[in-house]
Amino acid sequence: LSTLDPHSVLMDPEQARDMDVSTSGKFGGLGIVIRMIERKLTVVKPMKNTPASRKGIKAGDHIVKINNEPTENLTSNEAVDRMRGDPKTGVTLWVERKGEANLLRFDLIRDIIRVSQVEHKLLDKGVGYIKVKQFSKGISNDVADAMREMSGKGATSWILDLRYNPGGLLEEAVQLSDLFVDSGTVVTTVSGRDREARRAEHGFGDTTSSLVCLVNGGSASASEIVAGALKNLDRAVIVGTRTFGKGSVQELYDNEDRSKLKLTIAQYLTPGDRSIQNLGIVPDIQLQRMYVPEKNDSPQDFVRLLAPSRSYGEKDLDAHLVSTYAKDTDKPTHEIGFIVERKKPAPGAGDAPVAPPLEDEDGPDDDEIVEDFEMKFAKELVSSLHTANRPKLINAAAKLVQKVRAAEEQKLIGELSKIGVDWSGALAADTGTANLDVTLSTVPAQNLKAGDIISVVATVRNSGTSPAYRVLARVQGDDPVFEDTELPIGKVGAGETRTFTAKMQVPKDALDRVNRLGLEVKEQRNASVRVSPAEVRIEAAPRPVFAYAYQLIDEGNGDGLVQKGEKFKLQVQVRNAGAGATSDATVLLRNATGDGVTLAKSRFELKDTLPPNAVKDIEFPLTTDATLKGDELIVELMAYDSALDVQTSQKLKFKISPSITGQASRGEVTVKAATKIRSGASEDSSLVGTAAKGASYAALGTFGPFTKVKLNQGGSRIGFLPSSSLSAGGSGAGSYTATWNSTPPVIALTMKGLETSAETYRMVGAVTDENHVEDVYIFVSNQRAKIDSRKVFYRSNRGGANDKSLDFATDLPLWPGSNMVTVVARSSSEVRSVKTMYVYRDPPRTAQKP
Repeated sequence: LSTLDPHSVLMDPEQARDMDVSTSGKFGGLGIVIRMIERKLTVVKPMKNTPASRKGIKAGDHIVKINNEPTENLTSNEAVDRMRGDPKTGVTLWVERKGEANLLRFDLIRDIIRVSQVEHKLLDKGVGYIKVKQFSKGISNDVADAMREMSGKGATSWILDLRYNPGGLLEEAVQLSDLFVDSGTVVTTVSGRDREARRAEHGFGDTTSSLVCLVNGGSASASEIVAGALKNLDRAVIVGTRTFGKGSVQELYDNEDRSKLKLTIAQYLTPGDRSIQNLGIVPDIQLQRMYVPEKNDSPQDFVRLLAPSRSYGEKDLDAHLVSTYAKDTDKPTHEIGFIVERKKPAPGAGDAPVAPPLEDEDGPDDDEIVEDFEMKFAKELVSSLHTANRPKLINAAAKLVQKVRAAEEQKLIGELSKIGVDWSGALAADTGTANLDVTLSTVPAQNLKAGDIISVVATVRNSGTSPAYRVLARVQGDDPVFEDTELPIGKVGAGETRTFTAKMQVPKDALDRVNRLGLEVKEQRNASVRVSPAEVRIEAAPRPVFAYAYQLIDEGNGDGLVQKGEKFKLQVQVRNAGAGATSDATVLLRNATGDGVTLAKSRFELKDTLPPNAVKDIEFPLTTDATLKGDELIVELMAYDSALDVQTSQKLKFKISPSITGQASRGEVTVKAATKIRSGASEDSSLVGTAAKGASYAALGTFGPFTKVKLNQGGSRIGFLPSSSLSAGGSGAGSYTATWNSTPPVIALTMKGLETSAETYRMVGAVTDENHVEDVYIFVSNQRAKIDSRKVFYRSNRGGANDKSLDFATDLPLWPGSNMVTVVARSSSEVRSVKTMYVYRDPPRTAQKP
């Protein structure tokens, strides 16, 4: 499948189930809309007439447990998966509610929940608004019902909103198009030499009223079928931005294990045999969102006046198909830039915290329809002329476009003036020329460090005889931290020098790299421009590395082994084996066994930083019961730092063993020869450490051939030693050498700078580990060259002279621009270390004419 197109995939049973939900529009569940708010699983709202609403679940409730499983370490998707299930099956929610001293218990019975993918509202001026979120089964009937309802209330024109609609069922797209057209080919599917044309049929709908279809880059597949049919049959004006560009058709095949094979079987053509593969639907009227901050003094304040220099779509997917029917000839008839009134978080800053709903409120209603700029513009357009003819409606739009564009221009001038930018336009009396020298710089100028707040400065000097107007500089480069940063200068008088400064924060997880930053400069009258680019170096923060030791403490019969119906403590020691302190570290324990295991505590936040070589002790309580199936207790231990993008994880497996009856004993024992200490009374139990010859411990009892001992004075650490390795007597104050079960390898690299003009780059390194080094391999990626994680080096340590170290040297192939080099070293199939940096290769220079 990896050799086929990106939409041909094998979906595992969970993915297949999600696909069934999205196409059917229904599932077995409780009817709760949830969201993680400040790491708490919070009810946004219970859906009407569902088990949750009938039982009294309220917006703002914090779901603490689902059945007996704490939600603190679940993602939103995992929580949804726990609450969904077959209809008429039960699930218990434990809820924390404001004003209630104790947890509330809700015993719920799952039911069929139907998710409406269609929203509608009758706007003023007789405009019926219909939003289709996804093309699941039955949505064409839902749209028809909405049209009937709004027609009865006076709707005389329509807005069909397909923004952010990823597609769905082809048949539903055809039937929806049929509501607005009664003749012509809606779509043609082509597979080899076979063609199947789907023609419009006369039925219920409205084929005579004005219609606008709203689209954007999130409109894909079935959405593009509808938009393409309405555009190419001259039925509707398309408004928004270019769509995603997926022009292929997939078919689903069910497998016995409940997985599904999704296979591309055909391409589809819009009317006129036009493919949108990799191109998308080009709007008739393009609306470009612009953002201007209220102030300009922090990294959260940014300006966006231009469309992104690179947009993401089908063309950016690996192994995307190419259609001979695709012709990129369409252009928008009109373009309008408009100011987005609500403030948007800066790119990379993440979502703003969402405040929980107030008491007795229903919380934010996702179904509430609020008119945004695109909707208001579409409303004015469809209500201006009653016609089903797209060219006529486009022509009629000219006056509206001119009016709106002028209003938005004045608004832009006003907003930019608030941050000190004169955006006034050129005067007819200015007949001279402007000559601009533009320089890009940063403060500090070099060696920017991860996490630093920096200034990016554009300086413009006008040496011409006339002012320059609406000067706008935009940063060009490979680093998304800087790419597309806009620096509006505005008006620069003759002989003047002006600057604009943007504050930015280098991400804490930024990698070592050299950035070559250029500038794209626009001026209203296309003045002559000379640009001085900048070179900046970013220094990555030293990373922590998580090593850990663990021991499962039996609080049942005391044999240190796992049986059903027992309580345990998983003692974990986390050591920072890296060169840098932690920033925002968390240790998680996940139940990987399934039924029969309950984790009483599963998440620990390391609120204080953990410096290099420091150790943190953590305990996770857990229990087993009779429903545990299989012969192992399996949990996944994970330590990660979300700020520094560092993670270590491993599945811990404990065999279920027969119980061993213990005999209590007192006194001290002494080790006769160096001996391994086990966590239980079995050679199969995990290692705790090593006892040296002569070490003495207080004995707690004998379990078969093992003696249970205290490893420290307080008895918080215990272990099992073979009784045959012990002699009676001693001080009982012995020590031991702990075993670190997981020690990610240390990668040391010798590198000469991070830039080169050569086609290859020499990398020399060494990998070491306290326990074992398995292998090392290297990937290279280059986004502009479309090189994605290409493995360029591998070396195994099997049969090596030293299984705890591995030296390597190689010449890495590079492509022009920034190359992301990722070195991976493993000590086992699960435990590994990763070191990543960027190496810049100068683009080849072309010979200049003398």
